[in-house]
Amino acid sequence: MPRRFTILTHLSVFVFVLVAMVTPAGAGEATADLAAAMASGKLRATSAELGKLAADGGTGSFLVLLKNPSRAAAPASLEADADKAAARQANAAVLEAFFARKKGAAIGEISRTFEYMPAFAVTVTAAQLAALAQSDDVAAIEVNGRRKPALRQGIPLMNAQATRSRYSGKGVAVAVCDTGVDYNNTYLGGPGFPNAVVLGGYDTGEQKADPMDKDGHGTSVAGIVAGALGDVANYIGGVAPGAKIYALKVTDASGTGPDEAIIAAWEWAITNQNKVPESPIRIINLSMGGGYFTSLCDDSYENYVTAAANAAKAGITIFASAGNEGYCDGLNNPACISGVISVGAVYDAAFGQTETCIAEESCAPSKEATTGCDSGYYAPEASEADAVPAYSNSASFLTLFASSNKCNTLQCAAKGSTFNTDFGGTSAASPYAAGAAAALQNAAKVRLGHYLTPAEVKAKLTETGDNITDAKVAVTKPRIDLGAAIDTMPASASNLLPLDIPAAIRN
Repeated sequence: MPRRFTILTHLSVFVFVLVAMVTPAGAGEATADLAAAMASGKLRATSAELGKLAADGGTGSFLVLLKNPSRAAAPASLEADADKAAARQANAAVLEAFFARKKGAAIGEISRTFEYMPAFAVTVTAAQLAALAQSDDVAAIEVNGRRKPALRQGIPLMNAQATRSRYSGKGVAVAVCDTGVDYNNTYLGGPGFPNAVVLGGYDTGEQKADPMDKDGHGTSVAGIVAGALGDVANYIGGVAPGAKIYALKVTDASGTGPDEAIIAAWEWAITNQNKVPESPIRIINLSMGGGYFTSLCDDSYENYVTAAANAAKAGITIFASAGNEGYCDGLNNPACISGVISVGAVYDAAFGQTETCIAEESCAPSKEATTGCDSGYYAPEASEADAVPAYSNSASFLTLFASSNKCNTLQCAAKGSTFNTDFGGTSAASPYAAGAAAALQNAAKVRLGHYLTPAEVKAKLTETGDNITDAKVAVTKPRIDLGAAIDTMPASASNLLPLDIPAAIRN
């Protein structure tokens, strides 16, 4: 089972732990209700996550997934707008029927419903949680967790420099699910929203129309994916400078992204996939995560699994950062979902000594104790091109590696600069991979006449990559070689369409 997030399956142990956590005044009915909820086998939560519900009047936020009797009749593909509409209609019918059978007081306070899966986010008391868990209509209940940005230009390392002159990502849009995007940045089509690069978006974190980035993380990610070509210091543009961006802000006032907002952003990308037909959304990037999972975590996060499957049915490939704790046998969620391409980091060059905070659980040989990191540990080491940094999470089920560290990308105006000269971590590796996928999809459309499926994108990136071994744990995975991936598709003089890129940037 995944470490640290093990689901309690022994009821007696759960009751003992829970009773020990609450005051005598709150240890009665609430404890019994939570025990009943756990006994249902539908609740995915730890005792710590349920602790605040045990107190008298305590509440918690959860994602409730209903059984779907109409699933067999659902469209096999969600690429056509008509199929999307039919799926939304059928899903709404399942939700409406459930709500009609239940009294509002028994359900709790609903904050969001989803469009492509019969699920909703709700704030409940222990009694309401127990009632939901015991309902025959409910398939699973999961904690509405929070994902943090994974903080750290490696275009030449990934053999993506030459490809930009022919396959810039034109005809492909990437949905950046992050802290928002500064659409006023000149290198992202600004000013204005929408504009020629940032075609649209939404704030699912606070359910607002404006996805402006005030943190900077999302703008830096968007710059790596599709920043316009430039020659300013070490900034040369994104991996796919011809691609388009949809800005999906998934963070709320706390600066973290609730699971419900991330899933809602994925669904927004499905619904709005063909908003601009000449640049459909084919890729989602999420440089956020949390938790420590030592195996695929599908059983713990059915809502994410369902959302990722629906994105795949629409032909959308999802990339997520592996995380920066330095785990040697585990990844963050949702990178641990089988339907997501998880991305670890490699140094793009040797640029000297580095020092990064890592988790106590890391097996990095250079790990040392320090009071300068919240975790209590850091890893000093020398950087080297294609070496896996100590901070990059690794595991046998990691998908691939991509460039990272000291990226020269873009910044949001709220931080007082056009450029970010030191972005890194797996937060940077994931958009490098997503940008590579945009260029690959551009090449597929030109050379093959159609886009690749998510499974084909994954196969081409992994089967053509250069194998890199993480020295701290001896995990070997492919590091993206975009040129090699594109070369697997037949080319002819008629489908090689060069762009007018300045020699100083192209070479």
